[in-house]
Amino acid sequence: MPDYFVLLGLSFHCRGPMKKQTAVCLMEPLEINLFADKIIERCVRKRLGLNATMRALLRPAALKMKAAAIAVETLNEELKRELFFWGMAPGFDLEKTPSRVTFPASRGLRWVARPLWLDGKRVGTVALGYRGAVRKDKNFLDCLDAFCEELDNTLWNIQSAAVKQKLMEHVTRCLTRSVLREAIDDAVKALHTEIPFRYLGLVYRNEDAREGERIQYRIYRGIRCVHDSELRPHKGLSRAISGQGIHLLDPDRHVVRSILGLREGMGFVLSGKAAGASQLGKLVAEVDGGLSTFGRDLMQIFANSISQRLIDYNRERRHMAQFFPPETVSELLGDTGYARKHLSARVRQVAILYVDINSFTKLCEKGLRRPDKIGDFVDFWSAEAVRIAWQNGGVFDKMVGDCVIAIFGPPFFRKSPEQCAADAVKTAREIQAFTIKMGRMPKYRGLAATIKAKGLGVGVGINLCPAAVGLFGPNQDFTAFSSGMNQTARLQSKAGFRDILVMEGTKEALEKARLAKGLRFEGPFEAEAKNVSKPLRYFKLKGR
Repeated sequence: MPDYFVLLGLSFHCRGPMKKQTAVCLMEPLEINLFADKIIERCVRKRLGLNATMRALLRPAALKMKAAAIAVETLNEELKRELFFWGMAPGFDLEKTPSRVTFPASRGLRWVARPLWLDGKRVGTVALGYRGAVRKDKNFLDCLDAFCEELDNTLWNIQSAAVKQKLMEHVTRCLTRSVLREAIDDAVKALHTEIPFRYLGLVYRNEDAREGERIQYRIYRGIRCVHDSELRPHKGLSRAISGQGIHLLDPDRHVVRSILGLREGMGFVLSGKAAGASQLGKLVAEVDGGLSTFGRDLMQIFANSISQRLIDYNRERRHMAQFFPPETVSELLGDTGYARKHLSARVRQVAILYVDINSFTKLCEKGLRRPDKIGDFVDFWSAEAVRIAWQNGGVFDKMVGDCVIAIFGPPFFRKSPEQCAADAVKTAREIQAFTIKMGRMPKYRGLAATIKAKGLGVGVGINLCPAAVGLFGPNQDFTAFSSGMNQTARLQSKAGFRDILVMEGTKEALEKARLAKGLRFEGPFEAEAKNVSKPLRYFKLKGR
């Protein structure tokens, strides 16, 4: 019958009858501690992995402890169970040994098996094998404890580093999803596998959202999102955001935790310094029993990963916002695989609009003169021109000098080509009306008189043609390429004061689709154009 006894407050189990015991450790625990620390420190300085560290440590440790064999079971850098040994491996499963010191017999040796614990977590098991009976006196157990103290710290450091790396990789993979809310949901689930939090709140800023919606949030109970700023708002948090705005994210304020009722929660800052923003948001979490130092490290890794995703997201939004209106950007970023579905290069029938300020060079030389005034003039005019194009379903292609280029049809191609052409005509007329009105504004009144013009105006060229549209070039700009684009540019160059010129094929398409009602055309006209094989045939839109 096995014998049980208690020594130094620990329960010990000896398989088989008690035998005469032999002293196995005649040194001081401090000596063992310094001995193991010296070897481990040398391994750390050389940046050795777990396998190499065990090779360097186990044999000298066994000899120091007068053991014939030694084995360590733990998790390796891949967080997979692995057994390391010198002399021989024990014939029992170290992982299944009780959570106390035991003295099993196996393969002709008497073993001392001791679990390794740190911060309430079992990090492995060590076993020493002896040829004779084991003397379980205080000195031996203290020496064993001293060795294990060095060993469990080493294993904990390796495992915690592996867990952090694994979490960072997992969260990063989750955050690669193009739809931000889905990416955050997946990342929160990944975090929950390591930290089983009860509540987690994420409040962040979206620079490109409308003024009243720049502070957004997602609140989780466990892994389930129970509140979000768009679909399931939290009344208290939404009210605080409305009242305090961006100041809600100040590091010294704990309003979010207070509103969510997380008395024992901890907060983490989502820093945007890498992108030139002082703060991107806040992360708050509540965990039963509080967060350990290791838990706080994991939360900080998560917060840093979320911060980088928000930086990337806002950068993505800003890039798309060069070409599309805010609502289109939001729709694109809310669609998984949007770049492949909507922005990759494809040939489609599109309407093209070129708009150029009449006599711009003369206005600069005789009216505006100063570079800063020229810049202000172009900024003011082009901002409204692009807004009008967006309002009518257009995409801002680029600006060449004072010429604004817009494309109608992309990115979703929901309208017929003929309707896109009609939208381009409507846009041209509205930009013309705005430009005329701009010339009457106090700031620019009298500007046209400096060049003896009747007022400000634009010359416009419109074409409906096939083109390759999508993201192109090293900067991935959204643009279009085709001979039709070139023809539109040449057509616009033929436009006189306040002329809106439409290619013959475009006019015919509008009339055939019965979309020319209310439009009066003059023509046709023909004009030779540089690098164009055939003369351009076009009509002039009468009236404004």
